[in-house]
Amino acid sequence: MIRHVALFRFADSVTDETITHIDDTLATLPGLIPDIISFRFGRDIGLTDGAWDYAVTTDLASADDYHTYATHPDHVAIVRNIVGPHVTESARVQFEVG
Repeated sequence: MIRHVALFRFADSVTDETITHIDDTLATLPGLIPDIISFRFGRDIGLTDGAWDYAVTTDLASADDYHTYATHPDHVAIVRNIVGPHVTESARVQFEVG
């Protein structure tokens, strides 16, 4: 199984309402992309200094499924139009889980 992790730092101007909209929109992805096995996301809860603001984890069966997810038009549109405009920095990693 492949786990994809995306981390985001938001612009200082991001409001709680904006993050709620991001949450609500991201919640639609598992229904749109059947390759998703598990999908979790949320804000940092502030336990350590310097942490990223927001994380998304997605589990997929294979590298091919990851590529399907990463290039899926609904995923691309959400990243580009809903999340991206509020992000100042991002990081991604994909790794195998047993």
